[in-house]
Amino acid sequence: MEEKKSAVDLTDLAIGIIILGIVVTIGVTILLNVRDARLTDLPTVTTTNESISPTDTGAALTDVWVSGVTQCENASNIGVISTGNYTVSITNGVATITNLTDEFSLYPWNCTYNWYNTSREDWALPNNASLGLAEFGNWFDIIVIVGVAAVILALIFMAFGNRDIGQSGGGVAY
Repeated sequence: MEEKKSAVDLTDLAIGIIILGIVVTIGVTILLNVRDARLTDLPTVTTTNESISPTDTGAALTDVWVSGVTQCENASNIGVISTGNYTVSITNGVATITNLTDEFSLYPWNCTYNWYNTSREDWALPNNASLGLAEFGNWFDIIVIVGVAAVILALIFMAFGNRDIGQSGGGVAY
């Protein structure tokens, strides 16, 4: 009587990948909350007269984690551009200035703005850790492919890898 072998169970692999994904997601969320809670405690730095060419699609400022734009001037010495002529949108710390009028679009603008100095360790550590954990998404496909390859190899070895040479007629019985 032959003993039947069961197929490879994928439940452990699937549960392991799901738990890993949940743990990494929770870790990144906690680190981002810790980082963001400390942002406004950081010292601010002022950048003066950064030259930009704002268009109707927007021009991004160089420094990140901008807290606000104080003023913009036209580089042709026309003077300070009133805030009604442009909008400032800040997304993930990057400020974009969008020109709302064609009146000041011929010359570059010199903008002055404040931004948070993010080099302090109590902000940089959770930021770098969350960026590192966010890279898990890039490795997720590789983890799944390796898991599937392991299952396929296990099935192949179960089917062909454990033959009794002595009963096949061509080998030496032990």
